[in-house]
Amino acid sequence: MSPDVDPQILTIYRLSDVVGVLLMGMIGGTVARQRGYDIIGFFFIALFSALGGGMIRDVLINEGTVAAMAQREYLILAFTGAIIARFVYFKGRAWEIFQAHGDAVVSGLWAATGCVKALTFGLPAVACVMMGIFTAVGGGMIRDVVTGQVPGVFGDNQPTVIPAIVATSTVLISDQFGYLAVGMLLGPVLSIALSVYGYWAGWRISTDPEFAPVNEGAVQLASAAKKAEEKGRRVGRKLEPSRARAWRHQQMEKALQRRIDRDVRRGKKPAQAESDAQDLLDEFTTEFEAVSSEAGDTGATASGFGMDIGGDSYDDYDADSGEDHAAVAEDSVGTFDGQRFSQELVDMILADDKLTDDLLSRLERTYREKNGEG
Repeated sequence: MSPDVDPQILTIYRLSDVVGVLLMGMIGGTVARQRGYDIIGFFFIALFSALGGGMIRDVLINEGTVAAMAQREYLILAFTGAIIARFVYFKGRAWEIFQAHGDAVVSGLWAATGCVKALTFGLPAVACVMMGIFTAVGGGMIRDVVTGQVPGVFGDNQPTVIPAIVATSTVLISDQFGYLAVGMLLGPVLSIALSVYGYWAGWRISTDPEFAPVNEGAVQLASAAKKAEEKGRRVGRKLEPSRARAWRHQQMEKALQRRIDRDVRRGKKPAQAESDAQDLLDEFTTEFEAVSSEAGDTGATASGFGMDIGGDSYDDYDADSGEDHAAVAEDSVGTFDGQRFSQELVDMILADDKLTDDLLSRLERTYREKNGEG
C-alpha cells in the first residue's frame, strides 16, 4: 500500500487481508488432505490458495515487491492455516458449510482490499474492479488448476465473481463521495451476504452451451424476413399483368360458350343455359381468383416484388417472356375436389379445351352437390 494512505483505511485493509489469508490457508490445506497429499502438499496448496490472488494482483499493478514476499506475516499465516488443516479434520456437511462461508468471507474481504490497492496506485475504475476480482478468486483458481480441477469460478458453482463485483463497485462509489472507509466495510458485507444467499438458495450461473441469444435473435430475424419476403411475393403475384387474367377469362368464356351450345343442342332453353353457365363462372372465379378479369386489373407490370433474402427470386423467372413461372404462394392457390391448383396449373388447364371442359364438368357436379341438386 502507498505510505500516504489514511491510517484507518490501512488498518481495515490489513485486518481484511490477514483474516482472508488464514482462512484460505485452512481451506487449501483441507483440499490437500482430501486429495491425500503429504505435508509438503499441504503447504503448497495452502500457499497457492492464500496468496495466489494477491500475487496476481501485485504483479499486474507492477508497483514494488509482491506483498506476499515483502511482508512475512502473509507466509506465516498461510502456513499456519495449512498446519491447522493438518491437525483438524474437516469433512462432510460441516466441511461443506465451512468452505462455502469461508470462501464467501474471503472473496468479499479480498475484493475490497484488491480494489483499494489499485485505487492507491491511481488505476482507472475498470482496472480497480479487475484487481478486486483477481484478488478474490485468483488463489482458488490456481489451487483448482494445481489439483487437476476445472476452476470453480468457471463451472456450475456458487457465484464468486458477481459478489466480488458488488464489493468493488461499493468501494469505488464510496470513494467518489469521500467515504472509502465505509465502503471497505459495506462492500465486503454486501458481497458476503450475496454469496451466502447464493449458497443457501442454490443460486447458480447458467452453463447451458446452447444459450446464444444473438444466434436465436438472428434466426428469428431471418424467419421474419423470410415471411416478409414471401408476403411481398404474394402481393406481387396478385399484381400480375392484366393480360394474363384477361386471357384466362377469355378461355373460360370460350369454354362456357361451348357448354351453352351443347346444352342448347340437347334441348335446354338458351336463357337457362346462359344462366347456368354464369353460375358456373361465378363458382369457378370464387375457387380461382386469378381467373377474374377485375381482381387483377391494376395496370401493374411486375410479377412480384419483395426482399430477396434467400437469393432465389429469379430462379423461376423467364427473361425472354418477362414472366415468373414459380408456383404461387398459398394465398393465390385455390382448392377444388381436394386438389390444390397453382396459377401455373390453371393456365395449363385453360390452354387445353378438353381439360377445361373436363374441369367444368367436375366443377358443375360439385356445385350441384353443394346446392343439393343431386
